[in-house]
Amino acid sequence: MKNIINLLTVAALLGFSGCGEKAPGAAAENAPAGAAEASPALPDRVEVSAEAQKESGIKTEVLKRASVPETFQAMGRVMQDAQKPHHIMAGGAGLLETVSGVLGQAVNPGDILAVIKTPAGAAINAVTPHKGIVTAVHAGEGDQVNEMTFLFTLTEVDPLWGVLDIPERSLAAVKAGQNVEIKTAAYPRETFKGTIAFVSPEIDNVSRTVKARVAIENPAALLKFGMFIDATVRTGAYFQGVAVRSDAVQNGPAGPFVFVKTGKTGFSPRNVETGREKDGLLEITSGVRAGETVVIENAYLLKSEMMKSQMGED
Repeated sequence: MKNIINLLTVAALLGFSGCGEKAPGAAAENAPAGAAEASPALPDRVEVSAEAQKESGIKTEVLKRASVPETFQAMGRVMQDAQKPHHIMAGGAGLLETVSGVLGQAVNPGDILAVIKTPAGAAINAVTPHKGIVTAVHAGEGDQVNEMTFLFTLTEVDPLWGVLDIPERSLAAVKAGQNVEIKTAAYPRETFKGTIAFVSPEIDNVSRTVKARVAIENPAALLKFGMFIDATVRTGAYFQGVAVRSDAVQNGPAGPFVFVKTGKTGFSPRNVETGREKDGLLEITSGVRAGETVVIENAYLLKSEMMKSQMGED
């Protein structure tokens, strides 16, 4: 690394066009129309050989207009009492001969959970009408039942209902129909998809949150009742414009700036104005535009050498 820094230092110190010694028209040549004017505190440019760029890991990227979704975070829990229950009845009078359904059993439509023997000797099968989990068993083998006797309660688990606590500061951004990405501690590598179905009209006076019910896709039945969930809610809005990686933006005497590549070996520090930050990307509202090439990795090395030159270090 010492060799790399030395190589970069030599190249950079030889390449500065001088603090404040700008060629006539240079600023207008390098800055795009409407861009923020470079601060007098910043040198005009840094010259770094192609070899030094490679050795020091300086990487650039052509700026493009970004479309980054706006989101906010919320926490919640999978609620059992919010699920849709189905009651399976005997469907006939007689003796409950066999009971194969057990508490917690995952079932599919058509599965036989019990058999009733009628007084005439006929067998009636109690079958599941829906996919779900057996959450209650109401009768046992040998019981006398009639047509209306509840045998089981079946609860659907796909979709699974969760309840999110929406912070008051995010209330204006939430509404029914928004897409939600769900994460859990039990399955950190899994992302479950959901949709907000209902937002409560009441705010909790203590926590200052609003309850929002979310339908979560759970085809493999991985999510369980009572699980805590972390939700990323997509508002449906996007911030449009130029965006760069956050670490590409450096802080200088006049505020944030980036290094714009002006040739094979030239880099010009350019003051910028920043906006919102999301997923490691920082919105640039002025100073650079789409189509320009900026340093996105190891820009701090250029800044370090630039600062050394300004302080008159060898």
